[in-house]
Amino acid sequence: MSASLVFKAGALALACASTAAASYVIKDDFSGSTFFDNFYFNDTLDPTHGFVEYIGAGDSRLSSLAYYDPSTNTSIMRVDSTKTYTPGVDLGRLSIRAQTNNVYQYGLFILDLAHMPGGACGSWPAFWTTSNDHWPEQGEIDIIENVNFATYSEETLHAGPTFPGDLCEVVGNVNTLPNGQQTGMQTSYNCMWNATTSDYGSKTQYSGQGCSANNNNANNFGSDFNLVGGGVYAMEWSDEIIQMWSWQNGLAPGDIANGTPDPTTWGNPIFTTWGGNCDIARHFIDHIVIFDTTFCGDWGNAVWESTTCYQNDPVKYPTCADYVGANPTDYAETYWEVRSLKVYEFQNPVVSSTSTT
Repeated sequence: MSASLVFKAGALALACASTAAASYVIKDDFSGSTFFDNFYFNDTLDPTHGFVEYIGAGDSRLSSLAYYDPSTNTSIMRVDSTKTYTPGVDLGRLSIRAQTNNVYQYGLFILDLAHMPGGACGSWPAFWTTSNDHWPEQGEIDIIENVNFATYSEETLHAGPTFPGDLCEVVGNVNTLPNGQQTGMQTSYNCMWNATTSDYGSKTQYSGQGCSANNNNANNFGSDFNLVGGGVYAMEWSDEIIQMWSWQNGLAPGDIANGTPDPTTWGNPIFTTWGGNCDIARHFIDHIVIFDTTFCGDWGNAVWESTTCYQNDPVKYPTCADYVGANPTDYAETYWEVRSLKVYEFQNPVVSSTSTT
């Protein structure tokens, strides 16, 4: 090695040694008695055509469904579980669609839940991010979502075309690492919102499916999640990658509780876009964060006849809305109980003056 190369190698080592490690730092902490100060209650019609009536901040009924519980230091978002509703007469069962006032472009989103909406026929809970005004062009990231009595969450991306010929696909669990690159079972690979074919994995999918993986982690959704005291979900979104993790209560990495989260130490995510052909910066732009629980809707109606609630009495409950409207007590466990939602932003390395010497 020449003397000049030795000098350059030494200078590079010095620069690296003098550089502070890149890390995530807290941007927004949604927790405690001020949790709801950071949210807007959207009372517009459900875009998924659900049998639901979302109530807004000016509605006197809101306080019974969205409130802070000082005894547990948690924030609750319920659906009505006391009244019956008639399809064709009522919009649907009362519920909450809470979305952040703040808009985000990238970040690490960590949700600590004590309880999520439990398994019930017709329920469709979701924790997700999307553009407030430009769907699907600016994308959607579904972090927690499924319907009815599902025992697992689906992690899904929906991307919209910006220009003709745009691509946004993932490769699933490719064998580039000893144990693969993700723990979730990929079920669809093309993230474009209306795609029906893919260049990877399963070659066909239905329009609207997006690219989706089933969460295989223990106790990650619905009643099973609640029986173990909840858990933690995390989603990392940068201009290069989107990926998601989950842990049941008590098993999340210690750096999350310490406020110093480091995703590079968490092991394989449930879902990752790594290795695919999706331009993240092009397809996922300016998102708000949303909690909601709808009923039936496009997804729930499509699978209604596969539920036991239909099969046990198809004459009495020919539609999902018929069942949801008539059985209020089934939805006593259909609520979100949030310990905290924290949003971190990436802090770039800072190089000290000695690194230029």
